[in-house]
Amino acid sequence: MKRSLALGLCVSLLAMPVMATEKDTLKARQDRLSNELEESKKAQAETDAELEITEAERDAVKTEIHVVDDRLNELSEQIAIQQHEVDTARAELESTRQQLSVQEEYLESQKELVNERLRVLQVHEDTSYLQVIFESCSFGDFVTRAMTARTIAEQDRELIHNYMSEMERLESLESTQRTQLSFIKQKERELVITKQDLDRTAEKKRDLLVELNEQVEQLELEKMTRSEEQAVMAEQNRIISEQLEAIATAEREAAEAAERAKREAEARAAEERAQAEAEARESEVEEAPEVTAPIETPTNVSTSTGFVRPVSGYVSSPFGPRDNPLTGVPEIHKGIDLVNASGTPIVSSAPGVVIKAAPATGYGNVVFVSHVINGEIWTTVYAHLNAITVGAGQQVAAGQTVGTLGNTGWSTGPHLHFELHRGKWAPGQPNAIDPTPYIGY
Repeated sequence: MKRSLALGLCVSLLAMPVMATEKDTLKARQDRLSNELEESKKAQAETDAELEITEAERDAVKTEIHVVDDRLNELSEQIAIQQHEVDTARAELESTRQQLSVQEEYLESQKELVNERLRVLQVHEDTSYLQVIFESCSFGDFVTRAMTARTIAEQDRELIHNYMSEMERLESLESTQRTQLSFIKQKERELVITKQDLDRTAEKKRDLLVELNEQVEQLELEKMTRSEEQAVMAEQNRIISEQLEAIATAEREAAEAAERAKREAEARAAEERAQAEAEARESEVEEAPEVTAPIETPTNVSTSTGFVRPVSGYVSSPFGPRDNPLTGVPEIHKGIDLVNASGTPIVSSAPGVVIKAAPATGYGNVVFVSHVINGEIWTTVYAHLNAITVGAGQQVAAGQTVGTLGNTGWSTGPHLHFELHRGKWAPGQPNAIDPTPYIGY
């Protein structure tokens, strides 16, 4: 009778230690997840601040580039004006040189005549008047000859004087024009040098702008990725809370069942004692057989430990080290790529709850499913989907369609990128394991 009571209580409370252990495990994971979520939010705040500073720097550089470009346009116009002035000065200098050349040619042609007349003037300057007097036929003729000789001498002197004056004028003009041309060309060179310096400055500014644009894109991508990570972690936190609530409900039901079993056992024991006393009074003492009432053990989560293939096909890229097919940079591939025709149905590898069903950076259209198998959390990821057929929070069964195979996100062709995580999905995929042995590839 005592053995019957003890057995009933043991059977009733058998599930409680198991649920307590599972509850402690889930609670610890929930605490870690909450801490990681807070860390992710802090990191995102830092990223937001850095993004704001970088965008401000980028805007400042853009403004500086606009100023430099305006200055370059202004210099280009000034250089064009200087070039026109250089061309004009060079043409004027060439014209003056041509005039000098013509004048020199004329001098060369008149050189012998001028030289002869100069020799005559020099040799006969003192005797010219005597020749005029002796050769004159009359006084009138003398006056005429004297005036003619004087006129010729004055014309020769005037010719030489005018020639020398014109040569001096042209040589002075040529010198002035050479100086002016040299000055204009110097100004042009200075403008060109200034423009070259500004061109180099503008090039550096544009290189800096490209670098800042890349930083902004990287920070925006990091910000987007962290937002997605936080959404996934928050959903996992919610699912763990539901599991803890389910365990608490199961514990209450188990305690109530144990209390009912205890009362029933006590009632049966009292009934057996009364019957034994009655039989003793009738002098027919007979030991009553022990009867153990079957007691149901409450179930908690699925006890299945197997995973089904999410899609048929061949593995084009296994789990582990590889060169990124888009960038060529070495990386660790945190899943496997399964190739099949676009539109092929993709199924959940195990029973669970959808924690995300939406586009995500890199993944394209993606579905995250959280599973609790034998008290342990698992997470599966189905990426690059062409279409999604489930929603966040939805319960799915093993083999249930969650989407169709596609080529969205960072993908080079139609395939399923499948990940298996022993535990929750976390930034950087630290819990990712090779799913090949679990799904039979």
